[in-house]
Amino acid sequence: MSGPQRIIVDISANGYGHLAQLAPILQNLNKQHPGSSFILRTELDPSICAEFLSIQFELGPKPPDPDMRMRGPLHVDTDGLFSDYVQIFADRRSIIENDAQTLKSLSPDFMITNISVASIAAAKAADVPVVAVSSLNWADVFQSYCGDREGAQEIYQWMIESYSQADLFLLLTPHLPMSWLPNPVSINSIARTGTDRRDALTKLRPADYYVLASMGGIPGIHSELSLPVIDGVVWVTPPEWRLQRDDVISRAGLEIPFINLMRSTDAIVTKAGYGSVTEAAANGTRILYTERDNWCETPILEAWMDTHCTAQKLTRESFNSGEFTKILQNLLSTPDPIPIATNGAEEAVIAITTLL
Repeated sequence: MSGPQRIIVDISANGYGHLAQLAPILQNLNKQHPGSSFILRTELDPSICAEFLSIQFELGPKPPDPDMRMRGPLHVDTDGLFSDYVQIFADRRSIIENDAQTLKSLSPDFMITNISVASIAAAKAADVPVVAVSSLNWADVFQSYCGDREGAQEIYQWMIESYSQADLFLLLTPHLPMSWLPNPVSINSIARTGTDRRDALTKLRPADYYVLASMGGIPGIHSELSLPVIDGVVWVTPPEWRLQRDDVISRAGLEIPFINLMRSTDAIVTKAGYGSVTEAAANGTRILYTERDNWCETPILEAWMDTHCTAQKLTRESFNSGEFTKILQNLLSTPDPIPIATNGAEEAVIAITTLL
């Protein structure tokens, strides 16, 4: 693979984590192949894509990738999840055929996806090389929530077979085992690193500690947490939260990218997800977290946090009630974490270049 490339990028829109995993890879590809074209196909807002990507991109038609249904940031809508994949499975032949024609019309050199099942099948039908990238996959998520339902195993098997068609599946550490894949390549973690802007926070509201609160980036789902008042602590909250307190800095109008806030604050209070966990480690930020209901990735993330993060788990009750003052104070009193180095993006580009 040499010279500029025309690359289709299909991104699942279940929060911003899939985009966050891909962004450093795309930027490294652009460095290796200047002048490449990136055609993003996603339900994510273009402004969000621009926040994560420092490269030029264009938008293509949305991929046949259902957003993961949620009933809030911590609860999966299992009925909706099952319904979506029942529908796509029933219409899979026409969906894949139509999308294959769309891909042919775009004339890409290859596709990267994180992690649409149907996109992989469509790429293969269009004879377009395809690379999957993720720490998890929707087949195992589907199986963990819907595997006991009538007809689920046939759908699950189709999802596995579709994923297995990828020319390469890059597994980002920490990742689900995915032992059923024929061509997995496990690589190092991918995490964005920010620029320290603590001085800007100090000018707004002086404090001993700054704590970032975030429930992830699932569009349309905004759950405010009950944040305790703690001497010496100032909270940095999402722009849509409406907490009118002297110990709160809203991100609304702050004009500091989220990843810079991750670097600038002493801790983040959040749900456990790949992006929040690895970015906390890469930026030397303590993490106080709770888990999503029956999320299959959680044990993998927790094992990795034990080695790479300064982390503390909260019960769901404490998380929702805001009764975690002492736990957070104890976490903030620990030595400042040392950021870890992550080079998964460089490893990914080497693997992709070798393949294509």
